[in-house]
Amino acid sequence: MSFRQISSARNHQKMRFHDGLPEGWNRDRFRQLCVCYAQIGGASAQCIRTLEIIIDMISPSAFRDPSQEPFCYARQETLIAGRGVTDRTIHNHERELEKLGLIERRLGANGARCKRKGLGLFLTPALNLIPEMLDADVQSNSEKKEHDELRGDRSRLYRYVKHSLAVLHSLPCPSEEVEGMMVEFRSWLRSDKLKYLSLDELRAHVQAAHNLWKRIEGHVTKRGEISGEPEACFGSHIQDQIEETILSCNADGESSMSSAKASEPDCSGSGPDGPPHCLESNHPTDTASRKAQKLPRVNNHILYELASPELRMHIDIAGGGVQNSNPSLYAIETGVWSRLSEIGTNVSAWHAAIERLTIMGALLSGVIADARLSDPRLPPVVNPGGYLRGMVKADERGELNLISSFMGLLARRAREEEHGIR
Repeated sequence: MSFRQISSARNHQKMRFHDGLPEGWNRDRFRQLCVCYAQIGGASAQCIRTLEIIIDMISPSAFRDPSQEPFCYARQETLIAGRGVTDRTIHNHERELEKLGLIERRLGANGARCKRKGLGLFLTPALNLIPEMLDADVQSNSEKKEHDELRGDRSRLYRYVKHSLAVLHSLPCPSEEVEGMMVEFRSWLRSDKLKYLSLDELRAHVQAAHNLWKRIEGHVTKRGEISGEPEACFGSHIQDQIEETILSCNADGESSMSSAKASEPDCSGSGPDGPPHCLESNHPTDTASRKAQKLPRVNNHILYELASPELRMHIDIAGGGVQNSNPSLYAIETGVWSRLSEIGTNVSAWHAAIERLTIMGALLSGVIADARLSDPRLPPVVNPGGYLRGMVKADERGELNLISSFMGLLARRAREEEHGIR
């Protein structure tokens, strides 16, 4: 035997040893990690089920004892176990798992498996792959979180861009630039298609959406189209009564056109066709079935002044990275959700607040919930998401009084200013 052959045999022999499971681990946790890694690697659901069966057929002690190798010697007929798959399918699953580095096939003639002869499917490679699988799991979770955040950002942009274009299109003699922006908006993918985009593709799409929004903001503030001064038909963003749509998306956040004055652009074919709870779906028109929540009359500047320093930072980031005491409504909404997410609020709680209280009520509730975290006079909030859900439940019972909460927060900020705390 040549030196090269001896070296190769020794290296192969080393791979047949393992250090066992990490401290505190058991077979079930190891199986869960292997399943996550197989999903990241693109394995099918049937293949992953085969992997789970293989692991479950091995004694738990075999994964902890470095002196023995965990292996499954069950025949393919046993792995099928009434699942409605063929021997060939199981064979392909084994080959796929071997390519992923999770198992090693040491079989006899014609694929024979035998406990006494030590022939079967060995999990030693997966045990030696635990650090890499953990890293891949962390990276996958990070990418999934970013993917969810980008889709949420696109959802907000969709609403603002749609209404802004409706406002521009309602003006006398809309320019060719407005028509071009409407064509670009109609070309956007539906919300239910976004989840199938890769992370890079979604980043590019959201960046293009941001660029369109910036162009609209610049177009809205052009001289001779919409002046910097609010017109008679314009009012504040957050009205003293419930509204079903966002009323303004202008750059300075001080004016909004009534939905009755603006004709919606023809977006047939480009609108969302996803699940009913999708943020881009039309809001329910049956408002008689629920009581309207009275909201205080505030503008974007007041909301920014009421925000905590941490919330202001998120609003500034959403607005382009510069401090702006009068940010756009888009920057406020994005900043409020980013802050709530940072302090542990689940996205479902935020969606529930929007559905029940509308965007304006949800924004004010988010500012109040964030401020409640640092109120020295009251017990600290342990679960901000639960606090936000509690406000939604209180509104369903007819017990929520956002005006009173707003006035209390306003008085608190005034005291802080007086004592130079902020």
